[in-house]
Amino acid sequence: MISIVIPTYNASRFMPNLLFSIFNQEVEDMEVIIVDDCSTDNTVEVVRQYPVRVIRMEKNGGPARARNRGVKEAKGDIIFFLDSDVIVLDGTVREVKDYFEKKSGASCVIGVCATEPLNHGFVPKYMAMFEYIHLLGARGNKVSVFAPRCGAIKKELFLRAGGYDESYRGADVEDFELARRIIRIDTIMLNPDMLVRHQFVNNVGEAVRNYFKRAVMWLHLFLKDRQFDNAGPTAPSNGIAAVCAFLSFVTLFFVPFTAAAGTLFVLLLAMFLFFNIRWWNFMRKEAGLLFSIKALFLNYVLGIDIIIASIYGLITYPFSKKEAA
Repeated sequence: MISIVIPTYNASRFMPNLLFSIFNQEVEDMEVIIVDDCSTDNTVEVVRQYPVRVIRMEKNGGPARARNRGVKEAKGDIIFFLDSDVIVLDGTVREVKDYFEKKSGASCVIGVCATEPLNHGFVPKYMAMFEYIHLLGARGNKVSVFAPRCGAIKKELFLRAGGYDESYRGADVEDFELARRIIRIDTIMLNPDMLVRHQFVNNVGEAVRNYFKRAVMWLHLFLKDRQFDNAGPTAPSNGIAAVCAFLSFVTLFFVPFTAAAGTLFVLLLAMFLFFNIRWWNFMRKEAGLLFSIKALFLNYVLGIDIIIASIYGLITYPFSKKEAA
């Protein structure tokens, strides 16, 4: 049996489309568990119009705690996590069921966000395409990340790994931290046929703030366990590109004083382009040249943002008790 676990907090505007996308697939032997984290809107009233189990948390504790509660209450041996701000594309729930039935050794699998996000605009489209292309191509489809916006895991493995660390209060890097513990005892696979459409940030300002916060927390996590990711936006190639963006920006301030700075700027910019060429070509083919050029500029800005956040993370790490506590 598949137990679909969805944490919610003030998500009433998303729930009708998400729940319709789930129940429209007519998969037998399935339950949907909504764990509401003390919403102040009418989320609970909205979801109760559907054949779901509703669990109301006693106090707001964040998505990590809500997901753990959902797993505890689940009847199924397969837990399929979804975020509240997605819709499930046709065939995905069936794909999860078939994946575990046909692959006897499968214990944990993630899907991907489709390249067309739920919200419109350049930034959401860039984020969706950037995440999509960076999850594809891992050797043997084995990945070191677990995305609860579309991720399934055997309940036994989830409990053996210890579940989500509930000291993470926000939707931050609790998924990366859990993935570290999962891959120590088992394997996380990628199935690109498991697809959702996701609501991404709306504008550059939101993207900069989001990237800064998550980069600080990811660096704290990295300094604790010294482990890189082999897929997704946090893969090493993106880190190298971000370093090149930051250093090239810094060298611009020295261009008026020395010709060597200009040469160094060109070299760093070339390296930035080299490490971004795979996703840039993908966006150029899928969305056009103008979009891909704008995407490169946004990636440059976010690269600078990430390195500034990483410097801040290095400084604050010795004084941090727990990055999300």
